[in-house]
Amino acid sequence: MNTEITIHPKLQHCGITTGNLEAMVEWYRKTIGIVVHNRVKAPAGSPFKSVAFATNDEVNHRLSFFETPGITIDKDKDGHARVQHIAFAYESLDDLLGTYLRLKKTGMLPLWAADQFFQTAIYYEDPDGNILELNTNNFASDWTVTEQLKALPPQVHINIDPEKIVAARKAGASAWEVHERAVAGEFTPASSYELHTSRW
Repeated sequence: MNTEITIHPKLQHCGITTGNLEAMVEWYRKTIGIVVHNRVKAPAGSPFKSVAFATNDEVNHRLSFFETPGITIDKDKDGHARVQHIAFAYESLDDLLGTYLRLKKTGMLPLWAADQFFQTAIYYEDPDGNILELNTNNFASDWTVTEQLKALPPQVHINIDPEKIVAARKAGASAWEVHERAVAGEFTPASSYELHTSRW
């Protein structure tokens, strides 16, 4: 057993408390395709009623939903310490854009979208007001993305209109060309996203 150096475990899952379990599970099923592997009753004396273990890949669970009757949604959460967002990554820009279009057809619109230089991200709000980030790397390898993130200037963050990005891809622009044009400001939204500063 190593007792001298820090072993680096992989981030496996996130736990979310909710008083609205069915709506939350359905929302995450629609957005990222989760499947609930099991739902178990909490032991006596627990602050929650049950736990639903869900995943959208080969890992046994990526999200744990703790059903907690009587809890309320914090309307002032932007001013409180909290988890800012949970992120899921796509293999390609087209996978991200295809998801945006699929969700749009069901009436689910994003809060905002951005080219953050090292990645492109679209943000959604779940039924309890938690932020879900869907993203894709703008560079070919994780190593390159890491190096770009290390060298990122303080102000590189360009809000984008996903509709303009979709149109550019349909017109034949490569994913890299879309990124370059986004950074140049070509795909900014017609109006600013109305966001609370603390969400950034």
